[in-house]
Amino acid sequence: MIGIIGAMAEEIELFKQNMEIKKTYSYARTEYNVGTINEQEVVLLQAGIGKVKSTISTQILIDRFDIDMIIFTGLAGALTSNLRRGDLVVANHVVQYDFDLTAFGRRHGELPDIGRLLEPDPKLIKFMCYAYDDIFQNDKNAPHLIVGSICSGDKFITDRRDIDWLQREFGAVATEMEGAAVGYTCFVNDVKFAILRTISDTGGDGATDDFDEYLKVASANSFKIVSTMLRVMSYRENAIG
Repeated sequence: MIGIIGAMAEEIELFKQNMEIKKTYSYARTEYNVGTINEQEVVLLQAGIGKVKSTISTQILIDRFDIDMIIFTGLAGALTSNLRRGDLVVANHVVQYDFDLTAFGRRHGELPDIGRLLEPDPKLIKFMCYAYDDIFQNDKNAPHLIVGSICSGDKFITDRRDIDWLQREFGAVATEMEGAAVGYTCFVNDVKFAILRTISDTGGDGATDDFDEYLKVASANSFKIVSTMLRVMSYRENAIG
């Protein structure tokens, strides 16, 4: 069974509309919708914003359901000038930028047990890229897709100084508030995971305005990739084993 997680209701709305929901459970003020999308058995949930709430929701998902892998999808802010609103980022590494043990000689984001960067499942990354090619191969107006590092922390980034620091310190291409926490929860439970983010804002003082304006467009692009990925996986089950 595949877990599909978004932080906000808008990020999972299209999934919910296109899902055959068989049963809904409620744990810790979060709804877990069990059903199918494109012939794949899934559990869909809105995990909540921030690292703490998303960790709680992810752990419950793993504990209560027979989860083989988790896909976390939603929106992110761009950290590089070559990303535009609606573009897609598939994480090849995630890092908690606000985890700070520098007083003990460690680097920003470095965890005692895994180091600094956590890697999503390589095969799931490939499936996301296959899905992108399948959807947009003949579309001249297609959003760009970048595979790169995503950094997570409990702050919505609007300050140019923060953007510059995240680029410099981590080489990250996008920032959000949940992915690395979900990834770490998967890691300690030996569950495969992948992170897909669609760019909703490009940072700076107008980031909050951009976020609201492009929320629907960005969420639609995320849905296209993940739903197509599920369809591709339904015919290639052995490739993810």
